[in-house]
Formats: sequence, C-alpha cells, structure tokens
Amino acid sequence: MARLATCEVSLDGRILTIKGEKEHEKEEKDKNYLRVERARGFFSRTLELPAEVDQKDVDATYKKGILKVVLKKTA
Repeated sequence: MARLATCEVSLDGRILTIKGEKEHEKEEKDKNYLRVERARGFFSRTLELPAEVDQKDVDATYKKGILKVVLKKTA
C-alpha cells in the first residue's frame, strides 16, 4: 500500500511548490515463503499561479490520500 510519508507546501509570490516523499510496501505470503517489497521516492512539483494570492491565508490538508490546497486571491 502506498502512502505519503512527508509533504511540504510552500508559496513564494505566485510560485506554489509541493514536495514530498512516498513510501510503498507490498507483502506476499505463501505456504513456503514471505516476500516483502519496499520502495521510497521523492517528488517535487512547482507551478505558477495565474493570480496573486494572500500568503497569510493558505490552507493545506491531507486526508485519505488526497492533498487539498486552498488559496485565496488578493483583492
């Protein structure tokens, strides 16, 4: 089962960056053996937002495998 081990969300002007680490573990059992595979990987995504946002009012939540980032435009 894959899971997100760490996640960092940062905002610099109109540049939003999401960095994280994923972990995956698969276990297979049989009468004569047990095999466990583990994998780990890092990722980083950067994107430019189409408008200025209020940097003091940023909300990020992670629930049930979904990262939700809420940004509000400045006036």
